[in-house]
Amino acid sequence: MQEIIKKGHDYRIIPENFESATIFELLDVDKDDLKIELVKAQDSELKDYAEGTSVEIFGSGSDGLIFFETKVKQQEGRVLLVGIPENYKNIQRREYSRVKFMGDIDLEGENDNIIRVEDISAGGMKIITKRPLDAEKNYKLNINLINNLSVGCFLHPIRIEEQRNPDGTLCYAISGRYKDISSIDRIALVQYSFKVLMEAENKQNDR
Repeated sequence: MQEIIKKGHDYRIIPENFESATIFELLDVDKDDLKIELVKAQDSELKDYAEGTSVEIFGSGSDGLIFFETKVKQQEGRVLLVGIPENYKNIQRREYSRVKFMGDIDLEGENDNIIRVEDISAGGMKIITKRPLDAEKNYKLNINLINNLSVGCFLHPIRIEEQRNPDGTLCYAISGRYKDISSIDRIALVQYSFKVLMEAENKQNDR
């Protein structure tokens, strides 16, 4: 683990109260534990990192993306000691990998135009529509994920391509980028993408 998790990389921690998710600074690491500091957590959020609290940790490692679930062993103010599980995940894919979307979306004025969500990432999504969207417009978007989290932002179309449905009718593939998305909502989407990637990887390994 020391070779994979290193100082200077970007890591995030998510407690049971998702709204208190934050980045952290790695202070020390050994074969059993991580010593970290919640450098940007609000004082009111520290109670969500009490000893025994379950947390999820993810971020970029030296060989890919790291994800694991663990518990807080000790808390001294902003400094935490968290355990390292024997089985952790190292996914060698970029952070904004596109994954299958399971949930529903509300796109301003276009819900009757959407055929389906093709895929989603922490940076944007691809949707299939009956009619093209306006490439000069930002559309208000609400994403409801399967873990009951709701993400609100705007979707800006960056690529619009004509294609055909299986029945031969014309449709449009719209690739869009999120605009005005908060850090906590971005974290929710990264977490969702990680879990979908892991589920797909586990199914493949079970074959």
